[in-house]
Amino acid sequence: MKIGFIGAGNVGTSLGKLFTQHGIAVTGYYSRTRKHAEEAAEFTRTHCFDTLEEIVQASDTLFVTTSDGAVARMWKDMKTLPIKSKWICHCSGALPSSVFEGADACGAQTCSVHPMMAVSDRFSVWEKLSGAFFTLEGNGAPHMQAVLDACGVQYASIGAQDKARYHLAACVVSNLVVGLADWGTQLLQQCGFTPEQALTALTPLMQGNLQAVCEKGPVNGLSGPAERGDMGTIQSHMACLTREEQALYARLTRRLCDIAHKKHPDRDDTALIKYLEGLS
Repeated sequence: MKIGFIGAGNVGTSLGKLFTQHGIAVTGYYSRTRKHAEEAAEFTRTHCFDTLEEIVQASDTLFVTTSDGAVARMWKDMKTLPIKSKWICHCSGALPSSVFEGADACGAQTCSVHPMMAVSDRFSVWEKLSGAFFTLEGNGAPHMQAVLDACGVQYASIGAQDKARYHLAACVVSNLVVGLADWGTQLLQQCGFTPEQALTALTPLMQGNLQAVCEKGPVNGLSGPAERGDMGTIQSHMACLTREEQALYARLTRRLCDIAHKKHPDRDDTALIKYLEGLS
């Protein structure tokens, strides 16, 4: 197996380093920004290719690690080249492998290989990739399973019809949490905290809550007024919020009531649920 990377950004550089550290042959990098390819090649001790044709010829497995919007454009150039019997992959969480339209007619197999973690740096995050959970989709998944097995990472396969829902799950627990963190810091600023104080004060709470959920799951990790069925506290929260914020708070808390019911199945939260549904 010889893996080449088309695109030398954070994901491509990090994956290349992970693969080489586990004895997987990486041919190198091609990028329309040559400097990026040179840096990635130096970091992974592989080769910098001058043209798309050269990296395709040198590799039997090709990762298109460009931005999501550029994957289809790059594929348009790739499928004019001799790619028969090659494996073509991308690392998008949102795009299915079918973005490589016409791959079957070219004799190539395709796969989406997505690490469920934020890869925010080219040269340091690769060490954390071994702890990431990978998701595979496409007819090239069995081929990529061997690569991931060699890296010792966990993975699962999904169907193309589930890619959007899969990506939504990742956004809910990452991007949407950022929105909640911003909301919390703004509420503390309304109490007189500086932005720095607000973030400092909330950080242990956010980290501890996340750790509890990760270690014990959502049901056993849940705490707070919804877990206790404490309508009085929830009503006092509502008094602090705008109508729009009340609707959001009510919808989120209503979901927490469902989780709390799994923890306390004998408790009657009918009045609280009716109150929340009247506001959402």
